[in-house]
Amino acid sequence: MAGLSSELADWAIGFSLDAAPAEVIHNTRLRLLDVVGVMIASDSHPSVASARRAVADADAGGRGAHAMMDKQQTAPASAAFINGVAAAVLEFDDTHLATNIHATCAVAAAALPIAQAGAMSGRALLEALLVGSEIVCRLGMVTPVRMHEMGFHPTSVYGVFAAAYAVARLRQLPRQQMADAVGTAASLSAGSIASFEDGTSTKTMHVGFAASAAVRAVALAKHGISGPATVFEGRFGWYRSHVQAAESFDFAALTRELGSRWEVLNIAPKLYPCAYTLMPFISAALALREQYGVDPAAVKEIRCEIMPRSFRTVCEPVQDKRRPRTSWHGRISLQHTVAEALALGRFDKSAYAEASLRDPVINLLADKVTYLPDPIAAADTSRSRGVVTVELADGRVLTHTVEDMLGTARNPASEAVYIEKFRSNIDGLLAPDLADELIDGLLRMDEIADVEALLAPLRR
Repeated sequence: MAGLSSELADWAIGFSLDAAPAEVIHNTRLRLLDVVGVMIASDSHPSVASARRAVADADAGGRGAHAMMDKQQTAPASAAFINGVAAAVLEFDDTHLATNIHATCAVAAAALPIAQAGAMSGRALLEALLVGSEIVCRLGMVTPVRMHEMGFHPTSVYGVFAAAYAVARLRQLPRQQMADAVGTAASLSAGSIASFEDGTSTKTMHVGFAASAAVRAVALAKHGISGPATVFEGRFGWYRSHVQAAESFDFAALTRELGSRWEVLNIAPKLYPCAYTLMPFISAALALREQYGVDPAAVKEIRCEIMPRSFRTVCEPVQDKRRPRTSWHGRISLQHTVAEALALGRFDKSAYAEASLRDPVINLLADKVTYLPDPIAAADTSRSRGVVTVELADGRVLTHTVEDMLGTARNPASEAVYIEKFRSNIDGLLAPDLADELIDGLLRMDEIADVEALLAPLRR
């Protein structure tokens, strides 16, 4: 019996860039540029180094593929894992606002080593990336329940399905095998946000887990392992098993206007390396500092208006958020994030350094950050709104409101913004001529004959 996974497979197999508007194709190129830059920026991060050592330990002797920056060959699933960790560890990748899913990272992490190992064209890679990222957004729109509130990381639990569609397309699996791969992926769908509480490293592995699992699910289907046909909508399907509540599932969202209405256009880049919810608050804090030259010692209180559904993840428990234990823990803290932005006046890939986490000036400011509900933001979760008010000891009250963060559909980011972020991320890591060649190639990816030839110079 055919299910929704097969309907999506039909579209995924039949899709061509010729059927997509120029705006959608360019959006996909920019998202690929963005995530590759983030992977490069993360290359020396301790968690990425740990991922490499773990791969060498668990998959010794694996060959056939390369992670983004690695000269050493490894198995395709292992390369996907390392790419995924690199794409996510700085919290600098993009986000689909309505679902809070990081839409590009898992798909790109899995698709890149497959395309490289097969010397595939840039067009093939771009088509797979677009298919996977459109599907992952739609998977999140089936239910209005926010997966974070249930203890799941949506990027991880949905990302494995999207990456499976992308990898299966690249490997030219027929419809039934693609659906089998997606059905099997449901048993590999996981992502506990327990590490939100204590800042431990597991969450930073999630995109790697999803990308690696997708490669394995596709290999299983290719070699005869079948998967449940109604994996999404069935009586024991993924949504009913993971969202155990009296919930109305909009399964039609998976295929409604598929190929004519593009959810990928609602994916926003991150201009700062942290949870997307915090973007407008950083922007507002930086604007206040630039406009008024705020002296941290003169601050009496900092008030942030934020949607109540974000209280549990980025505002509470208050003491933990004021003193995050690790760099990653800080990336989901409203209090520390606003304080660091206001104190330092910059927020790039170097944010959340150990020195910043322990800086007495930043810590004192974090103690002064309070939060209150923003009904305007709560009424429309497709927007990215933030209000920051700084009350000074002399009685002055300074306020800045970001109605729609730069990069959202209502306030789009130009190509120049993406390029500026990319250059900032690769600064000091790539020679200028190599950086220029990479930017040029990624921005005309659909014209590239061989993805491997473009990316091979990145290896150490």
